[in-house]
Amino acid sequence: MAGFDSNQVATLLRQIGAYNDLLASAYVYGSIASDEQDGNTINLLHKSGLIRPDDSLGEYRITTDLKRMLNRLMRKQSSYRQLTDMGKVIDAIDEVVKDYQAATNDKEHEDAEYYLDQLDDLLYETKDSLNNNLDTMHFAIVSQFGFVSSLSNKIRQNERYLSHAQKLLNELQQIDPQDCYQWLDWLCPNEFARKISNFIYWYNQILPKLRLIIDNMRISLFRLRRDEKQASQLRNMARFLRKHPEFDLDENMFELPDLPEQLKYAPPMPLKSYVDTKQTDIEQPLIRIVQTLRKQAVISPVKTRLISEVSLKPLEKLAAEEDFFEQQTELLFEQVIINNSAVSALSFYQEHQNSWLEQSQAIAPKAWIELVFSCYCKLTNAQQNSLNIKMKGTAITGTTDNYSYSDVLIELNTELETEVKAIA
Repeated sequence: MAGFDSNQVATLLRQIGAYNDLLASAYVYGSIASDEQDGNTINLLHKSGLIRPDDSLGEYRITTDLKRMLNRLMRKQSSYRQLTDMGKVIDAIDEVVKDYQAATNDKEHEDAEYYLDQLDDLLYETKDSLNNNLDTMHFAIVSQFGFVSSLSNKIRQNERYLSHAQKLLNELQQIDPQDCYQWLDWLCPNEFARKISNFIYWYNQILPKLRLIIDNMRISLFRLRRDEKQASQLRNMARFLRKHPEFDLDENMFELPDLPEQLKYAPPMPLKSYVDTKQTDIEQPLIRIVQTLRKQAVISPVKTRLISEVSLKPLEKLAAEEDFFEQQTELLFEQVIINNSAVSALSFYQEHQNSWLEQSQAIAPKAWIELVFSCYCKLTNAQQNSLNIKMKGTAITGTTDNYSYSDVLIELNTELETEVKAIA
């Protein structure tokens, strides 16, 4: 690494190892006090950037960089707060990619190697930061937020973790990893393509993992709230029992001479902190207790279920009545088939109109023609293939394909007509 050599790094590591007890005390207890014996050591660690002065005079704390490193190694729960602005990370990667592409195209190998190392560090820091963030949240859920003791603080920490995870998921979902393939849209080296492909693959794997953590956080928050509610009920019950000593049971009660024999040998009563609503025999007493607690003046009685009889009547059979004029259309079609000749609907109407009037049946000519046409459309495919229908009318002025039909002509199909003549 430019600007440093191995001797400087080794010196710093030796100082950490030589004064490990002092640095561990400062990390665990928050600060250490300086005295005459440790004065030189404190000054040496302060110059090395491992500790810093505290607000109180004579006390020192470890520096933020060292504490952050120890937090990550010791899985402390403060690192989940680091927010990763993925939009800025993508922009930074895009700039490094452009610099690397330009250096590669210009045959500047040393600069290209530098930009490739910079890209590798940036990608690793991004992946390491997010992975550490998710691992910390997962560890907090598994340990039930063991770094705090009270249930209220556990719930508060769970809510904060859940809010942070949801914000992080919304931020990561705004980035489409498929767009990162545009960085490979040139003749790039294999090493560069491998780094970008691994980053995209990791990004696609991190979102389902984060969604699973969010689901587990919601389940954990539900359980913690349930435990807090039960603990609150127990505290209220204990407070009530302390105020009412008459409910205290004598430890030697089983030795009392006036105690019934059935209670002496009776099995222990199962105690529950809730009412089992599945037991139907306690339904009525439970309703009375609830109504009493609500301080109702008048207790509404439980309505009994009404019993009613269902009577069945026989179904009436209705005779189907066929329309008179539909029968006449069938006679028209039969006449075409029997006589083997075309029949005009209007001529058929004029021929049978008097007989229809004698039977008190009347229909307008236009309605009759429309009825013949609709009955033809209701025929089966085989029947329509045996009969042809021809429309007679005049074109409507101002239109192209609209006609005013005055009559329809029903005739036998040509092929069927030939077969009938051959049979005759």
